[in-house]
Amino acid sequence: MSRIIVLGAGPAGCSAGYHLAKSGHQVTLLDKSPFPRDKICGDGISFESVQALSTMGIYPQDIKRLASEFAPVNGLLLGISNGNCNTQVTSLEGFCIPRFVFDNLLYGQAINAGCTALTQTITKLDCRQELYKEFDYIIDARGVCAGDANAIAIRAYWNIKSEDFVEPCRSKAHIYFDKVLGVSGYGWIFPVDTKTGLCKLNVGVILWLDEYQKLNTNIIRLFEEFIQRNQQTKELFSKSVYQHKPKVYPLATAKQGSRVSQGKVLKIGDAANLTDPLTGEGIANAILSGLHVSQAINMSTTVDLAAENWQRLYQIYFEEDLRTGLRIKSLRKYSFMNNLLILLMNRNSRIAEQVTYAIAGLTPYNKLLPPLMRY
Repeated sequence: MSRIIVLGAGPAGCSAGYHLAKSGHQVTLLDKSPFPRDKICGDGISFESVQALSTMGIYPQDIKRLASEFAPVNGLLLGISNGNCNTQVTSLEGFCIPRFVFDNLLYGQAINAGCTALTQTITKLDCRQELYKEFDYIIDARGVCAGDANAIAIRAYWNIKSEDFVEPCRSKAHIYFDKVLGVSGYGWIFPVDTKTGLCKLNVGVILWLDEYQKLNTNIIRLFEEFIQRNQQTKELFSKSVYQHKPKVYPLATAKQGSRVSQGKVLKIGDAANLTDPLTGEGIANAILSGLHVSQAINMSTTVDLAAENWQRLYQIYFEEDLRTGLRIKSLRKYSFMNNLLILLMNRNSRIAEQVTYAIAGLTPYNKLLPPLMRY
């Protein structure tokens, strides 16, 4: 069996560590911070992510039993700020879970599988030659700092009385397009804990850097402007009993022609730019990349073959859908296209369902693109 170090203990790193340790490898799981630790994020756990968690032996009943904070999500509200919207109820259930809680759950699963925990900061791999000497494989799961950042987001937690955020709102993920956020950017309202008298909400916005850099402002001001422009966020903000300070974070969404392997260094998750190019959702691909990189190692007799196999598995399981997502993003050149999408969803229930499940990660983008192109 191989000696393997996993750099980063987020969803991708924990997934890789879990599967490799289960396979009998000697795995060191390294993170720069002790657990539990926070991670700035939107906190959405999509339907696809819930399915991916089952590969780590974590099922919905485990989330409900073990997570100290969570909110079940059974649908999506997609709309334009103060304009048209479409609400879809789904038979499948996702979750919103603060990353402070979610990552700690995955971390415990990886440690229980046999990973050895280590707390240390690794910045530049080239400066850490001892890693190359000590370990047979280096799994780079350091997140966006190891990938290519091409988006920026900001989120804040708000606490609001339960009676001020009632059903059906509290079980839906809310996503709003707004022209101040560019064509591709959007704002969100995600409930992340609804079990007590106070609802905890994750409210934020995301913009892609190519659009953000043209706006000649900063993301904090855009966030504040979105809150005041959007009637739902404006009302919730006025009723909130506490607002945590907003936090800004970068994202490494998909790009064309990613190289995910270089010798004994195998990149996964955000380090491999596996985040969805349309939604910014990265947890499902992070978890699945941990599974597939472990398969690449287990099926290979040499380090070079493992690198080749991981690149091949990346192309099979991720590249096509990410490429199609990038194509759809490139087609959305004007803000009226967001309005057109909502109108199509309201007129055609089949398209509405496909868009909802594509956002949730269950309908591949290559199946969504043809019906959209017909219109």
